[in-house]
Amino acid sequence: MKESAHAGHGEREQRRRANVRARSLAAGFVFSSLFGSLGFLGCGPSRGTVGALLGQRDDGRLFVRETPKNLAAERAGLKPGDEILLIDGRDVRRLDPEAVHRALSGEVREPVKLTVLRGERLLRVTLRRTEPPAKPPKPATQSEIP
Repeated sequence: MKESAHAGHGEREQRRRANVRARSLAAGFVFSSLFGSLGFLGCGPSRGTVGALLGQRDDGRLFVRETPKNLAAERAGLKPGDEILLIDGRDVRRLDPEAVHRALSGEVREPVKLTVLRGERLLRVTLRRTEPPAKPPKPATQSEIP
């Protein structure tokens, strides 16, 4: 009896996550490592950003939408349309929006290792987080996610 109850909980959790992701995408929610990484002013180390606007499809695939100038993603050569497969070795398809954000944010100058698919080329890129920009970009609509 406990096994079936536990299995039911796992299925409910998967459906809940799928619904959250679907609602987020329907509302035009776009991950932005530029937002939410500011932390509290004066509390601990400075929070950094990988400096890219990202969009995640309902199947969990994560794409670079934009790489603002002079931030980590642009410096490392990431381009709009690149698909991020792994963040520090973790499959992004298994990460919900909050987990993607947590994986990408951290201290300024700390590294983040990405495995990226560009066309048919597999790239391994190490970024060093930068300070967030003063002016955040506008959110994308669902149609802007590749």
